[in-house]
Amino acid sequence: MMSAGSTREEEHQGMQLTDYSRLCIAAHGVLMDRDSTILEGLSPLLKQMRDPPAPDRVLADYFKALHALTDADMNTVSAHCVVYCALAGEWGFESDWQAGIAFAGKVDAGTLYEDAPGAIHYLRKFYRLSVVSSLDEHEFSALDKRIGLATHERLATGSFVAARAAVHEIVKDSEVLLLSAGPAPVSCRAGYCRITRSRPGLTPLDVQATWQFTSLSDFIGAHQLALRREIL
Repeated sequence: MMSAGSTREEEHQGMQLTDYSRLCIAAHGVLMDRDSTILEGLSPLLKQMRDPPAPDRVLADYFKALHALTDADMNTVSAHCVVYCALAGEWGFESDWQAGIAFAGKVDAGTLYEDAPGAIHYLRKFYRLSVVSSLDEHEFSALDKRIGLATHERLATGSFVAARAAVHEIVKDSEVLLLSAGPAPVSCRAGYCRITRSRPGLTPLDVQATWQFTSLSDFIGAHQLALRREIL
């Protein structure tokens, strides 16, 4: 147990990737590329702006609004629609609900990163997996055909708020390693590894992260190196 004055960083100092028994993967941004479809869907608005924000600023604003404006009863389509309308209004455009619905349909579930299926196959050999997604079971099933997660390995919550709450609950356990494209929850006691997917707007190292890699392939390479050190 952590003492009152200790921090998550202090507790995990000196830990190796091989020291954790459970891996919590926040699917979006790690296994699934939804960012590209969000930017593509917003591009008609951005093209009308004289000085549009940079892609990373757009995504940061998007997910900030997503956290602020959605609740657990709102499915992913409704959530994307609400955020689209909010950003359109913020950028000086009319908040068109029909355009928001069309945008939400384009965003959908995104696509799998190419290294995702192989990564899952490798990682389940060493960790108990918990893959958390804001998609519902029907939406997630199309992507899962390539990943092949077992029922006990996936948590398709059906909303952004529910997915966030599920991750927050799992990372209360210090035996867990969180693999996420976003920041760790404030109350996180788990180890934390950030996957950046080469997003240029991110700082070279997230000060919260114990580890940071550009892809799952890089993460697996570091895990294999840690295994070799154990053997030697």
